[in-house]
Amino acid sequence: METQNGSERRQYRRFRFASIIRVHDGQRAHDLRIIDLSLRGFRARCPSGWRPENGAHFEVEWHVADAVKLDLQADVIRVKNGVIGCQWQAHDQQSSSHLQRLIEISCLRKGARERELEAMKTSK
Repeated sequence: METQNGSERRQYRRFRFASIIRVHDGQRAHDLRIIDLSLRGFRARCPSGWRPENGAHFEVEWHVADAVKLDLQADVIRVKNGVIGCQWQAHDQQSSSHLQRLIEISCLRKGARERELEAMKTSK
């Protein structure tokens, strides 16, 4: 589902995608709940008691549809009220194509979305 914010001009549309991602900052890992994402980055809610600094760099591990794993990198560009905004950085070609496909799938209706996620699992 696309999210709208009339006061901002965006080059990349944001989409809601209910999921948990794991970020690694050095030797610690933190599970974050995604609020929305785009091809440019994502916003996520931080766990209580943890707030990263602007500019922090993460390795991002994201398991989708119980079989698709994306390995990405992201930098924190905004921290506000327990929500971080991150910009995707370098990632491998497979993760990049999976990310693009997940954005496309998020536009579909529920039944079609579930079928497409199942198809991603079998095509990995």
